[in-house]
Amino acid sequence: MVDTTKKAMDAASAGKELPAPAARPRRGLFQFLREVRREGIDKVTWPTFKETRLTTMMVFIMVALTMAFFFIVDWLLAFGERLLIGAAS
Repeated sequence: MVDTTKKAMDAASAGKELPAPAARPRRGLFQFLREVRREGIDKVTWPTFKETRLTTMMVFIMVALTMAFFFIVDWLLAFGERLLIGAAS
């Protein structure tokens, strides 16, 4: 069920009912695609190739640093476990 009224939000018209906006008629597929292009592609500020390359390199660097950090932590924990069970030589 669709509510055909909308409550007003300000204190002066508290409790008053406002009519719901009329539903837009359906349009064709090509009209939809034109609107998608206008809203999605034309209004977006796309990054330049230089910005994309720099961001990609930063991601690779951060992944490498994270990988090194977890490798060191894992190695230290494994070494500590071997010390606890007496397997370290």
